[in-house]
Amino acid sequence: MSEEGSAENSNGPTTRLVGEQLRTAREHHGMDRQDVADQLHLRPSIIQAIEESDYEAMPADLFLKGYVRTYARLTEQDGDDLIARLDRELEPYRESQEAQKEPSPTEVIRQKKIRRRRIGGMTIAVVAVLLLGWVVYEYGPWVVDSAVEAAGEVEFEVPDPGSGAGAEADSEPEPEPATATDEDDTTGAGSSEAGADTEPAFSTPVAQVDDSGGAASNGGTQTATGEQPGGSQPSLTITFDGACWVEVVNGNGERVVVTLAQEGETVEYEGPVPFEVLLGNVDAVASVRFMGEAVELEQYPVNAGRTQFVLDTANG
Repeated sequence: MSEEGSAENSNGPTTRLVGEQLRTAREHHGMDRQDVADQLHLRPSIIQAIEESDYEAMPADLFLKGYVRTYARLTEQDGDDLIARLDRELEPYRESQEAQKEPSPTEVIRQKKIRRRRIGGMTIAVVAVLLLGWVVYEYGPWVVDSAVEAAGEVEFEVPDPGSGAGAEADSEPEPEPATATDEDDTTGAGSSEAGADTEPAFSTPVAQVDDSGGAASNGGTQTATGEQPGGSQPSLTITFDGACWVEVVNGNGERVVVTLAQEGETVEYEGPVPFEVLLGNVDAVASVRFMGEAVELEQYPVNAGRTQFVLDTANG
């Protein structure tokens, strides 16, 4: 029996597959696959996979070589020779496995495109965040807040004159208000002359002036540019050498100036005091004059380029 096994080894070790040689040796010994499986303590499916060279159905190379060596010993074959030939048979299978692990050129290109899109999206997001931060830092949130607040207030103030006019049209004029109006006009003119002869006084808190009542009664006829027919009022003149948000509230509590002044523009107003002034960009203000006198802005606190102060005449 050993001579026949040796003959099998010499009959074509280089032409026959390892599985075929083991099957031939098994049949020569009169055993079937179940007999070999029982003696090797393996499943018959593994014996079949070895004989048919179905290496994809087999476990790792280490176990496969152990099975082949044991199978060769059972059928009186040269185990070392079979293991060497098995390595050569497994080489193409190993190469195909490695090729399957490596991505195809198309997949590589697709992955590169995905990475480029991600990098581009992240770059755009970073630039957008930096730009937004610069805008907020440069102009400050107060510009938006002031614009929204002013727009809302102006929007609600517009119907007031119309509704007042409608009320006056619907109601009959009474003699007592007419007399009071005449007296107020006389008092307002006197108060304006007295205010023109006094020196301006600056105060941070909003001051209440005794002689502003007459001026307040005249506030109803005040125009948008501060022009008022008949008599003189305390005046405010602001010139700008850059863009600046400006608001002015007169003594009647009316927001008479709400605008974004540009370089070279001048804002003028005449009306009842005190004037509550808000400047959104102090550096863009060239000069402020109250009743012809220059106002020193350095005496007022500045926060993020913004200052707010009150101008009023001195009480007699």
